[in-house]
Amino acid sequence: MKNISKIFIIIGLILSIPLSASADTFTKYNQDVTAYSASKYDKLKKLRYTHSGELPKNGYVAMRSDTVVPFGSTVVTPYSITNGNGYSTATYLVQDTGVEHHLTTHAIDIWWGYCRTDAYEGVDASALGCKQSDSIFQSALGFGRKTMNLQYFTK
Repeated sequence: MKNISKIFIIIGLILSIPLSASADTFTKYNQDVTAYSASKYDKLKKLRYTHSGELPKNGYVAMRSDTVVPFGSTVVTPYSITNGNGYSTATYLVQDTGVEHHLTTHAIDIWWGYCRTDAYEGVDASALGCKQSDSIFQSALGFGRKTMNLQYFTK
């Protein structure tokens, strides 16, 4: 009888272990939200990838490199945002870094779309190969810097 009780206690302990030990849900208030664009290829003619190793695509965001939110985590904005490609969503995947450190700690930078295929290298080139007059780049700049309450669902 004692052995059966021990077995039930052990089974109960095993079943009480969470399946996703690192998952977390939280909200950060008054966070900066910006938009970014890049050329499809860098100046070395190589495809430009996110820091998670993915090709940039609609629905991806970047965060500060010093923010502990794992790649693949979800961020939800309070309303849908339409990017430079016409893609509209309020749910984003964290797949990149590069948000400027003067922005809030959990700021997001929304992928706005490719500004051009080949990197522009003129005097007015952006850090990511856009020409200042590229329409997608201008659209991202036009989005500006907004402040939002953001929900995070980490992996």
